[in-house]
Amino acid sequence: MTAKMVQKIQSTVRKHELWRQKCLNLIPSENLTSPQVRAMLGSDFGHRYAWDEFWYGGQKYSVEIEEQAVEAAKKLFQAKYANVRPLSGHLSLMAVIMGMCQPGDPIAISHSDNGGYPLNLQARFPLDVHYLPYLQDQYSMDVPGAIELIGQVRPRLVILGASIFLKPHPVTDLAKICQETGTTLVYDGSHVLGLIAGGQFQNPFNEGAQIMLGSTHKTFFGPQGGIVLVKDDEDLAEQVSVTLRPNPVLVDNYHHHRVAALAVALAELLAFGKAYAKQVVDNSQELAQSLVQRNIPVIGADWEYTSSHQVLVETKDFEQGKQMCTQLEAADIIADAGVRLGSQEVTRRGMKTAQMPVIAQLIAERLQGADPSQVKKQVHSLTSQFQSTAFCFE
Repeated sequence: MTAKMVQKIQSTVRKHELWRQKCLNLIPSENLTSPQVRAMLGSDFGHRYAWDEFWYGGQKYSVEIEEQAVEAAKKLFQAKYANVRPLSGHLSLMAVIMGMCQPGDPIAISHSDNGGYPLNLQARFPLDVHYLPYLQDQYSMDVPGAIELIGQVRPRLVILGASIFLKPHPVTDLAKICQETGTTLVYDGSHVLGLIAGGQFQNPFNEGAQIMLGSTHKTFFGPQGGIVLVKDDEDLAEQVSVTLRPNPVLVDNYHHHRVAALAVALAELLAFGKAYAKQVVDNSQELAQSLVQRNIPVIGADWEYTSSHQVLVETKDFEQGKQMCTQLEAADIIADAGVRLGSQEVTRRGMKTAQMPVIAQLIAERLQGADPSQVKKQVHSLTSQFQSTAFCFE
C-alpha cells in the first residue's frame, strides 16, 4: 500500500513536470532554476541543521556556503550587508518590520488595491499603518501626496513594494523627506531583483533607499526564498539580523540546501545578469506591443506599457481576469487571474523578441475564441524548441 502511494506521488510529480515543460508559463512570480541550482537543492545540505552558536556539530561547510552566498549577494547588489536566511520574500519584509518597529510605530506602505502586497499588517502587528497615495490611472504613486503624508506622519518605515510593478518607484523623490523625518526607506524588490541585479531597472541604493529586500525566485532566478540587503548602515543591518538568528524569531534552521542553491544563482547573475535582464525587458516590451497590435488591450500606452518583466492586460474586473486565465490554461498558456504576463521564464528558456509576436498571437487567438486544442498544438510546437535553460553555466 505504502509503495503504491510513493509510486502515485512520483507519477503525479512526473505528470506535472512533463506538462509544464510543454506550457508557456507567463506568471510573473515564477521562474526556472538552472540544473546547477537544482542540484544544490538535492544536496546533503537538505538533511542538515545550522545554528549560529554551533549547538549542532558538522557545520563547518554550512558556515562556508553561507559566507559564499553573502559575499556574492553583497557584490551583486553593491551592498555592505546581506542576509540570505529568510525563507521567503514576505519573511524578509517581516524581518525588517519586526526588527525595526516598536508597537504603535507608524509606517507607510502601498495598499493592496493599488498593486501593493495584501499584507493586512493591522491584523498581525500593533502598528499605525498609513497607505501611500496612488494615481490609479497611472499605476504610480502620487509623489506630492506621499511627501505630504511622510512629513505629517513621520513614519518609522516607508516601504515601497508592489505586486503590479510596471515601472520604477519614485525612490529619489521620497528619499529627501525620509531623511528629514528620520524615516528608513525600504525597497521591496521581490518582482524586480533580477532586473536590478542586471542593471536594467532602477538602482534603489543609488537613489536613496537604505534597505532592499525581496523574493529570490521571480526575475531573480534562484530557489524559492528571500534576501535582505542593507546599503551601508551597520545599525540597520543588526536590527534586521536579530530576527533571523538564535534565539529564533522568524527562522530557526535556514535550509542550507536553499542557501547553496542561492549562492549558485547569485554567481549566475554575476556572470549573465546584464544580458538576461536586458532580454527580459526587451521581451516584455515586445510582447506588450504585439498584444496591442492584435487587439488585446494592455495597460500603459502612455508609458510604453512596461519597464519591467510585467505586461498587464486590461480587464474590467477580477471575474473577467479569472475567466481569461482559465481560457488560456485550456491551451497550456499559464497566467494568473490578474492577467499579469511575465516574460522572465520564457526568457530563461532562451526565447527572444522574435518569439514574442508568436506568443501574442497564441494569446489573442485563444482569448478571441479559437479552439483551445488547436492553440495548444501551436504552443507545444513553440515550447518544444526551447527545452534548455539559458543564462547559466554549462
